[in-house]
Amino acid sequence: MKPLRHAGLADEVVNRLREAILDGELAQGSKLSENELATALGVSRAPVREGLIRLGQEGLVTSLRNRGASVVKLSRQDTTELATLRAAIEELAWSAACTKVDSDALNDLQMIVHEMRRLVEAKAHDRLVRLDIDFHDRVFQVAAHERLYAAWTTIKWQAALYLLNRRSVSADYHEIVVDEHQELIAILAAGDPARAASAINHHIAGGYLRLLASYDEHDDVRRNILVARPNLIATT
Repeated sequence: MKPLRHAGLADEVVNRLREAILDGELAQGSKLSENELATALGVSRAPVREGLIRLGQEGLVTSLRNRGASVVKLSRQDTTELATLRAAIEELAWSAACTKVDSDALNDLQMIVHEMRRLVEAKAHDRLVRLDIDFHDRVFQVAAHERLYAAWTTIKWQAALYLLNRRSVSADYHEIVVDEHQELIAILAAGDPARAASAINHHIAGGYLRLLASYDEHDDVRRNILVARPNLIATT
């Protein structure tokens, strides 16, 4: 990581470490030393300590007594919980956004997809996860539902970790990410809440099932999801 220009800025530390995690520069499960991070970023330990606390609140870092901090590593159960919860809140968000979306929001989403396409064509895949999250975040903003957006913000960075895992276990992420999001824009613009809810459910389910296939005892995890949220499987 490149050193930060200004010392003592916790926001910059959080942003830099978050991007390093989402880019895969800081691997899931890796230990995070305050001293080493402070040296790498060119800051004191205080903003690093504050940054790790805030990243813990975002679900990206875990801290254990006497064992220090480390990047979160998603378990099968974590993946199951994220799948079911994300499907539930995204269905509501996309249904609401259908009735409120305007040309500015559609242009914003299209710009994100254009950037996705550029990165895929250049085989520069590191930022695809962040763009994927930015795309969905914009739809939650369009939905204009404060409590729904608050629920999304509590899981969105762990959802990004999922995408990072999904990208690493299945090469088709790079092959389909542009087309799938382009289709979602068209569905959103059509203004049909039921169709949008079904489409986003299918979109999420496809990705999660590909990731779950990489875990041991895949059938058990699949059954757990089916019990917790039948629609997530039924639409695939």
